[in-house]
Amino acid sequence: MRHSCIFAAVPLLVLSLTGCGPDTSSGSNYINPATSVSLSFESFAVTDVEGLPPVLPHTIFYDVYRGIEPADGEDDEGVVAQLRDRLELLMGLVPGDDGTTYTSARNPLDFLHHLISTNQVNTFNDGRRLMRDSITRGEASRYNTPANNALIRFTETGGNNGEPPEPDQTWVYVMLDWTSNPQLNKIFRAAQFVARPPADDNTSPPEVRSAVWSGRFHGPDFSVSGYNQPEYATISLTGREFGNAEMRQEFIGNKRDTLSLTQTSGITIGGEEPDCIRVDVNYEEARVRVFTSLEEPPSNTDSTPNPAHCGNQQNGDEAVSYQSVVISERQ
Repeated sequence: MRHSCIFAAVPLLVLSLTGCGPDTSSGSNYINPATSVSLSFESFAVTDVEGLPPVLPHTIFYDVYRGIEPADGEDDEGVVAQLRDRLELLMGLVPGDDGTTYTSARNPLDFLHHLISTNQVNTFNDGRRLMRDSITRGEASRYNTPANNALIRFTETGGNNGEPPEPDQTWVYVMLDWTSNPQLNKIFRAAQFVARPPADDNTSPPEVRSAVWSGRFHGPDFSVSGYNQPEYATISLTGREFGNAEMRQEFIGNKRDTLSLTQTSGITIGGEEPDCIRVDVNYEEARVRVFTSLEEPPSNTDSTPNPAHCGNQQNGDEAVSYQSVVISERQ
């Protein structure tokens, strides 16, 4: 039987997501229900609404944005403010009055996840129902938009005054995939966004060119409505000016987030501007470790890992390390 793994594009999660589900293009009684979507919304911003259950805690960077806050008496050496500024730029985050959390998130991945968890799109509901039925009946299945030549398109209409939407007001997702593996009792989901090209005269285009999210869920707990908490997740962003960002999230086991900024610029740590920054947030230990490097390749000439690269550095190599506030939800 052929097997497919949709997470190859996100190397941070390969080890955690081994054993991707069988390719259900053959030997399955299920039909891929993915269809095209074209919907308009007043706003792409994800915010909490008074009187309704909060939704911001389900956004991607909610924990790490709060979790890098130093505990009383700890010195972050000016790192936290710079990291939050970068997350706000990449993910459209609007900081709250106290600066330790945010009140709104406007980005393609959080918006897609919000629509999925709030059951607003019928074909997404079909995908979740397929996954639940697959796990219950013990037969692998797959929901995949490229296989059905389906495209997901959302348009933001607020404030346009009847004018055509700007490039950043039309979000296109070239892939949404759910894959089930009943043998492992796991469900995998992935999504890919590609930004529309900005106009030639646009002097401040959106920073993110493309974004990929992938995650693994515990099959028996997977619900067809509401929010599903992943066990592991990764996000990968490709920037226009400030480099790339990746984050690996572990909600079970070690319970940590690892944020990596590569080919980056504009952040000063220890008196220099590194092009590689790795931030490890260990929620169980309430400890933040920041590793940096400058002009160090990930691998040596013999293809062995370069220990000087920020992604390969170990405890003891930190540029900054401090105790952080406790995030009880991740303890």
